[in-house]
Amino acid sequence: MVLIGAVFVLLGIVAESLYITSSKVAYNGAAISTNAYMVSGLFLIILGLVLTLSGARIPKIRIPQV
Repeated sequence: MVLIGAVFVLLGIVAESLYITSSKVAYNGAAISTNAYMVSGLFLIILGLVLTLSGARIPKIRIPQV
């Protein structure tokens, strides 16, 4: 699960970089134009982070038994 999440995060970063290069964001100033690259990049990054955190086992966190 952690590996799949890491792959999704990397794919999201690639999609965001494609958005930046194709839309010339640096020259538009404050204007944000939504693009398929931007939407898919944000979705993949969020999905990857959720999958990475859900698959990671943190030994110091213990859920008390009630």
